[in-house]
Amino acid sequence: MKPHWLVGLALIPIGYVTRKLRQDPQFGASLQEMKQQDYQGTVAWKMGQFRNLDKTPLKEDLRSLMGDLVGYIKAKQTQPANPLPVAVAESHAPVDPRTDYLTWYGHSALRLESGGKTILIDPMLGEWVAPVPFLGHRFPYKDYHPLDDLATVDLMVFSHDHYDHLDYDTVMALKDRTQAYLVPLGMGAHLRAWGIPDEKITELDWWQSCTIDGITYTATPARHFSGRSPSTRNKSLWCGFVIQTEQHRLYFGGDSGYGRHFPEIGRRLGPFDLTMLDSGQYHKRWKNVHMQPEEALRAHEDLQGKWLLPIHWGGFSLSDHAWYDPIARIEAADETECVLSPMIGQRFAVAEAARYRERWWEELANPA
Repeated sequence: MKPHWLVGLALIPIGYVTRKLRQDPQFGASLQEMKQQDYQGTVAWKMGQFRNLDKTPLKEDLRSLMGDLVGYIKAKQTQPANPLPVAVAESHAPVDPRTDYLTWYGHSALRLESGGKTILIDPMLGEWVAPVPFLGHRFPYKDYHPLDDLATVDLMVFSHDHYDHLDYDTVMALKDRTQAYLVPLGMGAHLRAWGIPDEKITELDWWQSCTIDGITYTATPARHFSGRSPSTRNKSLWCGFVIQTEQHRLYFGGDSGYGRHFPEIGRRLGPFDLTMLDSGQYHKRWKNVHMQPEEALRAHEDLQGKWLLPIHWGGFSLSDHAWYDPIARIEAADETECVLSPMIGQRFAVAEAARYRERWWEELANPA
């Protein structure tokens, strides 16, 4: 066992308990605050918690957890040996409001620019994806500071409340620059606990829609779970989003295992010009709540998508596979040549997505 892992393991429970006792805001809303809303009669609320459409068992016994830990410690190349390249030169160029642009920040964090508006989706732009700063540190990037490049944020969209998607540090850093927030049911409690005014927050149930600044958002089912501490497990909803701009129909899947919701979304709300799907940080024990890369391709087909942007990779090591495995596997399985691979921080026009298929990670994955 690596020495730094021994230290980290010893510090995790100590750090967690210490922060809990201090009521650290990182944890978000308390159970009491989350129970103030009544979700009786909503789509996914059953017997006091939110649930998936499909049965979604998770192996969380001690033996399975210890097996995961040992596997992770033994794993190789879970972190890049050298800083990942970024493409930020275009970020400061003027934006054509008649064109939709996407920027991938690594993991599942994205920026959509449409109609002169800036929308951040699951903007985890901080350094740590855990309630204690010992595990889950961001991959090294080459001189990249996305928070410094953001001015006014017209809307911040979150798919669920896990630390690698809803980041306290990012929310607080952009709090005075953000005009509105869109979240699934129950997640507003975290934002309110962090001082976000209630009038800025819109919460949606599965299949509900709203229009903000001329763009229509529909929350759709996903197969996952929620909670920032054991007491708030599944007390807020998780979802994907259909995003209808004036120019394009986009789909952001958040975190989700494969399930029958994908064909249903495709039938009801497809086809899509571009899908953004969870296809990294997978593990056989998590197969019900995260997709393998090949399953993401299947979901993309179910959704009737044209271009697929793989997300949930390139930012953090949360599983035991090599850091580049998600993109290498999905590229290898891509028979229709639909997979996009923009560099981190690279703004691209959705209408010109076909240009962004370079295999920039290959040299880093196999250094000389």
